[in-house]
Formats: sequence, structure tokens, C-alpha cells
Amino acid sequence: MRKLIATILAISLVFPLLLSAQAAISVTSWALDRQFYIDALDQPKIYSTFTSSPMIDKFLHERLGLPPEADTSELESVLKGILTTDYMRGEVSNFINTLFDHLQGKSDAFTPTIDLVPLKTALEGSQQDAFLDALASALPTCAPGQTPGFGDEGQTACKPAGVSDELLVEQVLKPALPSILSAIPDEFPLEDKLPGLQEPDRWRSFLPGTAVPASMILGILVLVFIAAFAWYVTALISDASWRVRLQWLGWMLLIPAVLIFLLSFAAQSGIPAYWIRFGLDNASTSLGPDINESLRIISVSALPRVANAFQMVGGISGALAISLIFWGIATPRKKRKELD
Repeated sequence: MRKLIATILAISLVFPLLLSAQAAISVTSWALDRQFYIDALDQPKIYSTFTSSPMIDKFLHERLGLPPEADTSELESVLKGILTTDYMRGEVSNFINTLFDHLQGKSDAFTPTIDLVPLKTALEGSQQDAFLDALASALPTCAPGQTPGFGDEGQTACKPAGVSDELLVEQVLKPALPSILSAIPDEFPLEDKLPGLQEPDRWRSFLPGTAVPASMILGILVLVFIAAFAWYVTALISDASWRVRLQWLGWMLLIPAVLIFLLSFAAQSGIPAYWIRFGLDNASTSLGPDINESLRIISVSALPRVANAFQMVGGISGALAISLIFWGIATPRKKRKELD
């Protein structure tokens, strides 16, 4: 009767709790690590996507008021030279650090920004001539009745007719550049671009007054305690001898540990990569192929770290389970009188 009750408890309660606890510990080891996200985003393909021709072309047309037919290839080339890999890597790191500082309670609000100082410095210095020449070349000639400039409301940017690009650069653009750059802030806020991340309820902790990571860790510790309690009590119910109880402890822990360990191999196989690609291809076409490919690269590059976490937790749990099983086997059998 004792073993029947223990079996029912093990199947219905202990196995799910131990499996959930091991999975939660595995996920926490990387989900709360800011370096995990920095490393996942540190990919050449990601940086090339943000500095790709479509992205820069869209930015130039929106900010400068250029007409759709304007040739911005030279401007794109100049800006790509300014947006170096080191600069992009620093901005990604700053974004992740700002987010985690907010989650950990080090800052009251999540206010991500882009540092524009390196760009302004380059445009004021080594890249000034190349940028202004490319800008003058990209500006179309004004139509009759159109006012030269960078596009007021209702019209596009243009340059005056009959004025050479060299003269436009020397007499108009170059003298005006310092005042234009001084009017640009050193940091560009991204709050309006990421409205979903600004919702307070999104980052609400489980316990008032605690940071989100601390709340998650506390919740996992409670889950581990409940799982360990159910695991131990079920072993006590299974038999009166510790020889059997230890073996029950080992087998109840071994089965979830094996599943977690096998999950690490599944994460390193090609199955997750296939479903990631399938999901991105079918989730939304508005992101564009470049963004979808970048998301796929980020997800796939993170899989080894995820797999290592499952492998470590499953391996440690499995080793403990096997030790308990052999400990139980090595424990001498007690006589019936001693048990009674």
C-alpha cells in the first residue's frame, strides 16, 4: 500500500515538480545574465543589417526630406564608414546594460538612448568633406517655385538651380554644418521607438519592492523547496528502510534529470534552428528578410549557451541521482525485527 501511494505521488506530483525545478534553474542561469544577450547580439550580420542600404536609405529620406528618386548611395557609403563595428557593439552593450540596470532596480526608468557624439565628431572632422560632397550630390535641383532647403512641410529637399555642388558646399553647407550639429542632441532617445518596453506592468515584480530578477530567483527557490519536500516525503512513504528510500530518491530524481540532459542535445541539434526559421518565415512579412535573418542568427547563436545550461543541470542532477541509487544498494538490509 505504501509503495502504491508513493508511486501515485511520484508520477502525479514529484516528477513534474522536479522537472520544472531543473528546467527553471537551467533557464535562470542564462535568462538573467546580461552578458548572454550581449554575446548573442554581437554578430557581424546584425551590425550589417542595421547599417544596410535599406535602413540608411530610409533614415536619410525621412530625416533630410529627400525625394524617393534621390540617389543616396554616396551618403550611405559615408555613413557606413562612420558606423563602425566597435561603435555598434558599444551601442548594443549600452542598450542591454540600461535594460538590466532597470530590471535590477539600479535605475527608476528604462530610458535607452543612442550616443550621437561619435557621429557628430566624425562629421565635424575627418568625414566632413566626404559627407557634404555626398549630400550636395544627393540633393535634387529645385523645381520652379520650390524653395531650396531640406524640405519644409509639404515639400522635399532640393538645392538651388544654377549653383555648382562645390559652391553649395563651400558657401552654404559647410558654414551651416556646425550650427546644425550643435542643435542635434548628444543622445537620441529610443523611448518612443520602443513603446512596449515602457509599459510598467511588463516589468512588474512578483513581490512589491523587489527587483524583477530577485523576484524570479525567489520564486524558483520556492519551487525548488516544494519539489524537494515532495521528493523527500514520497521517499519516506515508499518504505520503512533507508535502503529502499535512497533508491526511490535516486530514481525519482534520475528520470527528470535524464529528460533535462536529453533536452540539451535537442537544443544543439538542427531541430530548433529549423523551427526558428519556420516561425520567422511565417510570423510576419512586414519585418523584411534582413530583419528575419538577423533574428534567426541571434536565436541560433544563443542555442549553445542554452544547451550547456540544460546539460550542466541535468548532469549534476543525474550524478546525484545515481549516487543515491548506489548508496541505497550499498546500504545493508535490515532484518524484519529491526524494521518493526
